[in-house]
Amino acid sequence: MTLKGVLWLCVFFCLPQVRSSPSRCTFKQRLIEISLQHLDELGEPFSKHCIRDNVLIPFPKDAYTTAVDSQGEIQLVVYETLKSINSLFEKEDTPSTWNQRQLDDFQNIVFRQHHEFKRCMKRNKGRKRLSNSSSGDRTALVKIYFKKMQRVLEEKNYSSCAWEVIRKELRQVLLIILDQFSDGLLNTSR
Repeated sequence: MTLKGVLWLCVFFCLPQVRSSPSRCTFKQRLIEISLQHLDELGEPFSKHCIRDNVLIPFPKDAYTTAVDSQGEIQLVVYETLKSINSLFEKEDTPSTWNQRQLDDFQNIVFRQHHEFKRCMKRNKGRKRLSNSSSGDRTALVKIYFKKMQRVLEEKNYSSCAWEVIRKELRQVLLIILDQFSDGLLNTSR
């Protein structure tokens, strides 16, 4: 058999094997770090005049706790987090005092990661069952958390202080992701 024939056989038999294995959906660690930097550079640190408007929104750390063999569950929770961060900024009622360039860059990075994660999860759907009751519970915790953030914005009429609370909370979320997933779900490649 000729070399060309052997190559075609390899392509014919090997390509379906490569395509059928689920890929790992990962955050890009560097993008999360850059997102944090953009959040920090939106404006001054939490303003003193906003202290009376500061609201504690307890983060559901249970949503991000990892269990053995729970990679698929965590992927769904991370996807929900990205989707929720993205939806918070759909309205254009952000403070005019924020650095618009930093805000645009932050939103673009979150949007990009959200869509990359969504594509990856769609590729994996059907090859590997990712959802179960545990991931549903975790996802529900994240949804509730972000609904509370949305409620703070609405109750405070999208004021600059309300957005500062959200910025503070988002910073904590990204730091938790960096801390919790630096050994598995984060891709450290630049």
